[in-house]
Amino acid sequence: MNIYPNTLLVGKVCHLIDTVDSTQTFLKNLYANSRPIDGTVILSYNQTSGYGQRKSTWQGQSGMNIALSCLFLPAFLSAKDHFFLTMAVALAVKSTLRNLTGKAIYIKWPNDIIVDDLKIAGILIETNLQQSSINTVFAGIGLNVKQKDFGVLKNKATSMELATNNSYDLDQVARVLMEWLDKYYLQLKSGKYDDLLREYNNSLYLRDQLVNLQDSKGLTRSVLFKGVERDGKVSVMIGEKSESFIHGVVRILYSG
Repeated sequence: MNIYPNTLLVGKVCHLIDTVDSTQTFLKNLYANSRPIDGTVILSYNQTSGYGQRKSTWQGQSGMNIALSCLFLPAFLSAKDHFFLTMAVALAVKSTLRNLTGKAIYIKWPNDIIVDDLKIAGILIETNLQQSSINTVFAGIGLNVKQKDFGVLKNKATSMELATNNSYDLDQVARVLMEWLDKYYLQLKSGKYDDLLREYNNSLYLRDQLVNLQDSKGLTRSVLFKGVERDGKVSVMIGEKSESFIHGVVRILYSG
């Protein structure tokens, strides 16, 4: 393996696997059978059965994209502040892409990364609590790097190479990603919550614009998207009234 990130925690132990069903599943099994250290990374460029929010599946082309799962052991983080880890990971992915592509990159609440109005990366955060603190976090990231053909998703997804017409080395992208993950995780450990929240909100896709908000019954209404609160709730204006909702109770359709 030729990936040696300049980090304090993330990727100091990095397992690069040729082919894996899911880096997230591999990492969870590793944790169940041993005691990997904080920042341990499972990395593959050929993930065959990746999954996202609500167990939605995603399978990219072999050798074209990055699948990375990182173990965090944030005992310092209280359960009420759990969303700050999501913010840190999202900002790390955004910063990686901005640094390498020079493009404007946005975070689509709660777990997608957007460039040119298309999805270029997805994030899955799985958290285990122990009383009032967070015991373990398995952070999964799928990043489209070299893939050019997205089939039926061609109007929804893109990659670094499609977005820039440049070529990228998977090892280099993975290394840069681990370095940004390390930077934002250390920022979280140092208690800079307000800075993370401010940067996260400033990075939100379609913030301060009208979006369609759909509830669990399928009812949709147009709202002004104001941002995300410390606990991860989305904040919107409905007429003159400010309201906030958790993900799962509502979803933003990001159109019209």
